[in-house]
Amino acid sequence: MKPTPYHKNFLRAGKAFTHLIRPAVKVDLPDVLQVPTSYPVLFAGNHRSLFDFIGAMVIFTKFGMSSRLLIRADLVNGRVGGPLFQGIGSIATSSATRQEAEDTAVDALLDGQLVSIMPEGRLIPPHERAETGVGPARAGVSRIARRAGACVIPVGFTGSERVWPRDRMPRVRLPRPTVTIRLGEPLLFTSDDHQANSDELMTHLGALVRRLEE
Repeated sequence: MKPTPYHKNFLRAGKAFTHLIRPAVKVDLPDVLQVPTSYPVLFAGNHRSLFDFIGAMVIFTKFGMSSRLLIRADLVNGRVGGPLFQGIGSIATSSATRQEAEDTAVDALLDGQLVSIMPEGRLIPPHERAETGVGPARAGVSRIARRAGACVIPVGFTGSERVWPRDRMPRVRLPRPTVTIRLGEPLLFTSDDHQANSDELMTHLGALVRRLEE
């Protein structure tokens, strides 16, 4: 896949995160990261914690890859993390900038870059994921994938909420908690029903997450 225009910054940040978290968190990553070459590739992960962003950085960096990440506009434009998010090429998204964000993501995919999204669109609290393992998806992931002709790769995150709980600051725990990240089989959406496509993705993503938690 084609490196993003922010590739060097992305890898530098990813390596810094990898070293920074090592004393406090064990990140269990797959041994290989196989990316289809016949289609643009859109990664889609479940979202339980702000640590998921760091996990995404770590896994891509391990394999020398960079990705455009769709991230909440208030974080991308914020004073604290904004320079970092902007420096690695994050795509700011909000209800006000949805079309612009989707256009940018589609353009990046058509250019051969990797793009990553959290299709739930928010941090999912425990009571909403009790049975399925994931929350409901928004239709944006399907709109982007269908416009770009991209395959969607489910990415399951588990354990991240123990490192950085929802609505709390990160905390150090002993023994070190483990964050596990695994990839599912690529999906190709064929329907023009974007919500149905997004729901199908979450069915596969939920099954992946539940397997990781067994």
